[in-house]
Amino acid sequence: MKRILLTITALLLAVWTASAQKNLEVGAVFDGRVVPRKVMKETFIKSAALDPFNLEQYHSVSFFGDDRVLEEVSRRVLADAEKATDQEIHMDEGNLVYAILTFERANRDNQFVCYQCVSQKESYAITLVYMHGPATLDDLKRLFKTKK
Repeated sequence: MKRILLTITALLLAVWTASAQKNLEVGAVFDGRVVPRKVMKETFIKSAALDPFNLEQYHSVSFFGDDRVLEEVSRRVLADAEKATDQEIHMDEGNLVYAILTFERANRDNQFVCYQCVSQKESYAITLVYMHGPATLDDLKRLFKTKK
């Protein structure tokens, strides 16, 4: 019985989480349509623990990928950047290495997408984060102390 409840809870969480990013191209990454979910390290937080950061939801995925994965994830992040109300993007030798995108909304429930890629010997370590809440970009910069 406990296993069934955990399975149902996991499925509901996956469906609810996907709906939060449905308007974003990177939603496919979180859904496991670019890299299988079983190879991703995933963190999802929706609790009062986020209140000090002015956030209501935090969802991150980390994984390793080859050139094809890097190209697909980068393409999706850059497509979302075109719709962002604010953005900070860093490229290195033509590759997207860092991005923070802000999607401001009238109801102060802002959305944020953060991306980081670190080149490894034969692959790339990619981290993608989705957050939403009344936080501002300055709040997030203080929180994560971005690297240049």
